[in-house]
Amino acid sequence: MFKWITWAGWSVCLVNFVSVTAWAQDYDKVIEQMQLIRANQVEYSIALEEGKERSMLCGYCHGKDGNSVKPDIPNLAGQNTEYLLKQFQLFATGERQSYVMQQLARSLNDEEKINMSLYFSSQTVRPQEGITTSAKGKAKYGSLCVACHGADGRGDHELPRLAGQKKTFLIKTLTNFKKGKAARASSPMVNIMKVVNDDEIEPLADYIATMP
Repeated sequence: MFKWITWAGWSVCLVNFVSVTAWAQDYDKVIEQMQLIRANQVEYSIALEEGKERSMLCGYCHGKDGNSVKPDIPNLAGQNTEYLLKQFQLFATGERQSYVMQQLARSLNDEEKINMSLYFSSQTVRPQEGITTSAKGKAKYGSLCVACHGADGRGDHELPRLAGQKKTFLIKTLTNFKKGKAARASSPMVNIMKVVNDDEIEPLADYIATMP
């Protein structure tokens, strides 16, 4: 069964949950397919062009080049490709909750998800300007985040890049993790944020947002 909705000027097809389940089961194959494309320069170039065209679906919130145009919406530019593909899976299965993103993820086929992920990961993120960082934020990042996200904040494969994210988005997301909000309840960040005090969240966000 199919249903069409119009969002941000685009018509998006919503597919049934059968295709969602199938994609979740074939996730490893999708990753393998993406790696093969990335290893072939010709196929990679084609994927970037097609990903750029399809990414117009995302431009209204995330920006045409993946640099968000809204303070509470994450940058996708420079994000790790595997992480982006994983989020498509989580949104499609409902493990991550966002009405718009869940519908979009369910409407895309594997090739479109791969191409869009490759395109956004190839773009350059622009760290937020006009933010003053503190030793407190840097110290908290060093003690809490380095083990998974690296000293440079760029993560690895399925672990997300944090460097250069929007401050408002970071504060909102870290706060939701701390509160154990249902939209992200399955993330290991829920337990990690339990050791962070409320007054430490903004300094941490300041430091991450200005990382190059």
